[in-house]
Amino acid sequence: MNIALLIIDVQKAFLAVRKNTKEYNDTLAYINATSTVLRKAGMPVFIIRNVSEGNDESFNVPDELKVCDKDIDLIKHYSNSFWKTDLEEQLRKRNVDFVVVCGTAAEHCVLSTYNGARERGFRGAILQNGVFADSPNGLLDLFYNRPLISYSVISYMFEKDI
Repeated sequence: MNIALLIIDVQKAFLAVRKNTKEYNDTLAYINATSTVLRKAGMPVFIIRNVSEGNDESFNVPDELKVCDKDIDLIKHYSNSFWKTDLEEQLRKRNVDFVVVCGTAAEHCVLSTYNGARERGFRGAILQNGVFADSPNGLLDLFYNRPLISYSVISYMFEKDI
């Protein structure tokens, strides 16, 4: 199985109100831990940024998000990361058949991208504890209605010393 991690809209502008909160720190720590495991396993990590509202410094990723030179940057203008981008081609070129979706926000871009992946024949799951939501029920709705995968499972699949 070839897995790709899609880190969606983890950008300063979208997370400014959460900065330095427990939710912010915990969610980014979980995304970072997962991306580290997948990078070590040679799996692609996509940093997907929405620039429909602007493309200045505030639309860059926050310093707390670990990025690597091998990560694939993707710019999008719509909530579904597949819409009018080359994400599908990038995934197929790498023989990806399973995507792990994380980032912000559960009710919008995360859900739209997950659905977009399924519509294109990719299997996938939402990264448990790796998603921000705009509304109190946003995470619950996503977690009750879409498959989840945890860092622990991903780590078990790829780390040899466990």
